[in-house]
Amino acid sequence: MIEKVIYSVVAIIILAFLPPFLDGISRRIKAILQERQGPSVFQTYSDLSNLLSMESNMPTDRLGFVIAPYVAFAAALTAGLVLPFGDFVPIAFTGDIFVFLYVLAISSIAFMMAGFLVENTYANAGANREMMIILSIEPILGIALGVFALHTGSLSISGIATNLSLAPSVLLGMALFAYAVYTECAFIPFDVAEAETEILEGPLVEYSGRLFGIFKWAMLIKRVVLIWLFSAVLLFPTLGRVIDFTTPLGSAVMLLAQLFMLVVFYAMSAVIEATTGRMKIIQVIRQNTLVFGVGIVVLAIASMGW
Repeated sequence: MIEKVIYSVVAIIILAFLPPFLDGISRRIKAILQERQGPSVFQTYSDLSNLLSMESNMPTDRLGFVIAPYVAFAAALTAGLVLPFGDFVPIAFTGDIFVFLYVLAISSIAFMMAGFLVENTYANAGANREMMIILSIEPILGIALGVFALHTGSLSISGIATNLSLAPSVLLGMALFAYAVYTECAFIPFDVAEAETEILEGPLVEYSGRLFGIFKWAMLIKRVVLIWLFSAVLLFPTLGRVIDFTTPLGSAVMLLAQLFMLVVFYAMSAVIEATTGRMKIIQVIRQNTLVFGVGIVVLAIASMGW
């Protein structure tokens, strides 16, 4: 019982309070690569704290404008609670893979709707871009998870992670999954919906103060949730061969390995962001369409048991 309480606290800390620190590390790495002094790794905490303490300007009286940040935050956090933290899963049940996909999509839809609820050209443009990205990347994410589900015969995220073995379709599925996670996280060059220097944060251009802070926090949580799932899918089939993660020690080692993988993914993303220019929305859609076609082939391979 005490062990479950500890892991629950650790899960909440990782999902809610670690994302700003990881964003700070990313900002610091980009500053170093671009030969700038850059902010402290704790700067994102300060930014969020300042935003959450400020009142928000209300450009519209629509209720959806107010609740969208809270919906995005709750959806991102809920999606994280069905993921494995070591051997512990806060909320696990058969079919939770569908809940994960739906709840994660709600977070993206809230971001998109935030731009449609105001009369602002930049916000509407960003919302349209977000909608196109969702429609082109979510199927790829679903295909990758479908490949894993076919290979393991499980519709549970924890069941998939712990029962995967390294088959050709699984390795290809992991490549698809890595691409889908990076794109869904809206790292450069795929941050076309926000595009701060082009359309001024896109859907969030009319947000300020507390509501803006909650939205930014939700987006950081969503990134960690996606990367955490990727780390589980990658590490359990590999480290699981040498570590018995069903024991307390093995579970703790697996949790530390997931944390390490989270930092590595963020660091690699920072390097890509610092050395890559933003793509145009049409380029993103074309590339996602091509990857989707590859995903169909990989799904066919998985259905044949390879």
